[in-house]
Amino acid sequence: MKRFFPVLAMLIIAALILGACAPASTPTSAPEPKPVEPVEVPTVAPVEVEQEASPIPEVEEKPAGLWTQDYITQVPPILMSDPYFQIFGQSQVAVPYTYENAVKLAGHSCGATAGAWTIARKALEVLYPDGEVPVRGQIAVEAPGAEDEWFVGVFGEVITFVTGASPKTGFIGAEFGQTDSIFVRQNKMVYKDEPSGTPPPQMEWVFTRLDTGAKVGVNFNLAVITPIATPERQEMGKKMAAGTATPEEAADYYEYWNARAKFVFENADTLDGFFNVNVYQQGTPTTADAIVENTVPASPEDFAWEQSYIAEVPPIMMMEPYFGIFGQTAGPVPYYYEEAVKLAGHSCGATTGAWTITRKALEVLYPDGEIPVRGQIAVEAPGAEDEWFVGVFGEIITYITGASPHTGFIGSEFGTVDNLFVRQNKMVYAAEPTGQLPPMREWIFTRLDTGQKVGVKFNLVIILPIPTPGRVEMGKKMAAGTATPEEAADYQKYWNDRAIFVLEKADLDGFFTVTVYEK
Repeated sequence: MKRFFPVLAMLIIAALILGACAPASTPTSAPEPKPVEPVEVPTVAPVEVEQEASPIPEVEEKPAGLWTQDYITQVPPILMSDPYFQIFGQSQVAVPYTYENAVKLAGHSCGATAGAWTIARKALEVLYPDGEVPVRGQIAVEAPGAEDEWFVGVFGEVITFVTGASPKTGFIGAEFGQTDSIFVRQNKMVYKDEPSGTPPPQMEWVFTRLDTGAKVGVNFNLAVITPIATPERQEMGKKMAAGTATPEEAADYYEYWNARAKFVFENADTLDGFFNVNVYQQGTPTTADAIVENTVPASPEDFAWEQSYIAEVPPIMMMEPYFGIFGQTAGPVPYYYEEAVKLAGHSCGATTGAWTITRKALEVLYPDGEIPVRGQIAVEAPGAEDEWFVGVFGEIITYITGASPHTGFIGSEFGTVDNLFVRQNKMVYAAEPTGQLPPMREWIFTRLDTGQKVGVKFNLVIILPIPTPGRVEMGKKMAAGTATPEEAADYQKYWNDRAIFVLEKADLDGFFTVTVYEK
């Protein structure tokens, strides 16, 4: 830390404004800070907590990441273009978003996860016909209810992952969004302020293609899914969550649960009245934005990031109790940085920062190689969901830990047996902006079975190269598509070097400050 003190006072203002991928201004940001004297925050040594963990259903060990339900990896991917990937030199071709990615986000595959995936696919096929590749940031979505009504938020999280249309947590776009609204992701997923009271089979998701005005609604009549979810099946779900089902009962339940998800995929395009698509507005002819290249890889299997580091970051291994009780995988599952990149729409110093905050917190809460457990972690965010980039960090932390805000899964019958299966409201944002300086923002992670608590701060001011005003202006040129090839190459190197700096220097003194709190 000492080597950076001489420049810290000069950089603090510029870095807070320009940040890891920072805006020039935003109405939801904290007020312009005055220069402050740097303060070294002491790190408290880890405290060992010896308490019994809550029971998790025992499962047979399998190689990490090996799905025991083949259909999870056999669903065709949805190819998406993201203009951020292009201007940052991360991918000039469409990126495959897979159902497996959505399953990791949701924490399980089921009829609802498959339904949300299919709703997005059907809407995009209408908005982008004849093989045109959909563009993230070019799509707005109206949800059919409040984010904590029924499973509306659970569907919304999957649709956000694919389309890039985020609620308040989304990226405001910074200098890029000032140039073109396609780079703005915040508030392009809109939930109702109050519960709609609409029966789930009649709930309609409305998608709008913002460049053409085309609008389509999709509703999902989940009542026709078989096998039927009888009261007896729900009681068996409770036994599965409690770990008291016999092997024969468990095998039957696995078959039942996954058959419902497979029913969705096998009947989505053939069963009349299952998915209803209503075209409300035909799109007007338009010339695609110059920045968006609708090119596709030779095949999704051949896709590779142009920035190799994106796929080289070691994964964070996570246990997911739902995967065990649904017979979907029996061991820890790798959560990859490239999946966080797909969610965020780009790799940058903030994306790598959110990833590293999570990794460092989990390493303390689960020491000595213990695998972290999704659903067993609660997170307190250091600000409101639309303040600075708090929500952008939060979306990545939610993806890994399973700790969701109001949009998360309520747990249904499984959550009535064990809170481990509840995901809703385990990510808590401040009700109002805190006004804290970004380097002083502390994310608090709590391991719910032991009560151990750890805070992690990220001093993004340290990141190099520095985001000078000239580079911010070049970012606007990149967004407008007016940079020369030489300028673009230099900018892309600068941008990715900042992300790589975070990954390579994560253990630098004063960069990430980890404080362990006792119960």
